[in-house]
Amino acid sequence: MPNQRSIDKKHRLIDLTNIKTKQCDNKDLADQFINDVLRVVGYDIDDEGYIVNSEDDFMEPDYILVRGKALRKTTNGVLHSTDMIFDPYNNPLIMEDMFREYVNANHPEVCNFQIMGKSEGVHYKVNTMGYVTIRYRNGATINTLMHYKDSTKYLEAFMRMEGMGNGLISETLYPYDTYEASVIASGKDFFNTK
Repeated sequence: MPNQRSIDKKHRLIDLTNIKTKQCDNKDLADQFINDVLRVVGYDIDDEGYIVNSEDDFMEPDYILVRGKALRKTTNGVLHSTDMIFDPYNNPLIMEDMFREYVNANHPEVCNFQIMGKSEGVHYKVNTMGYVTIRYRNGATINTLMHYKDSTKYLEAFMRMEGMGNGLISETLYPYDTYEASVIASGKDFFNTK
C-alpha cells in the first residue's frame, strides 16, 4: 500500500505536467512504452536524461520540446522549470506533440490527423476507445486500430507512418492493449482530476 509521501509525490508529478489522464500503475509497462517510443521515433536519451534527436548531429543534438519544455526522463536529480518529465504513456500531450512535429518534418503530404471516437457521430473524449486517422492531400487515409489510451493510438500512428508491418505493430502494442483491457474490465479508475 502506498504511503502518503509517495501519493503526494505522484500528485506533484501530475501537477507538473498539468495533464488529466488515466495513470498507468505498472511502472515496468510505462518504462517499456518509453523504450518503444524511442525505438520507433529514433530519439535518444542524453547523459542528463534529456530526450534528443541526434540523427543529424550526434555532437549537438536537437532537444525535443513539448509546450516549450525540454522532455527529460528522470526519477531523481534536478527538474528545471523548463523541463517536462518524459512519461509518454501517461501523458498523451507528449505523444500528440511529438507526432505533430514528426508529421510536419517528415510528411508534408499529410494535411491533418485526429483521434476519432469508437462510434461515428460520438464526440471523442481523451483516453476512450478510438483510433487515429491520418489524411493526405490526395484524399488517401491511414487509420490505426482501436485503442483505449491516446498514447497507444499515437504510437501505432508513428509505426504506420514508418511503414512497419501489422505483425510488428501487433507485437509491440499487445502489452499495452492487454493492460488497457484489464483496467477497463476491472472497473478500476485512475482518472486524476487535479
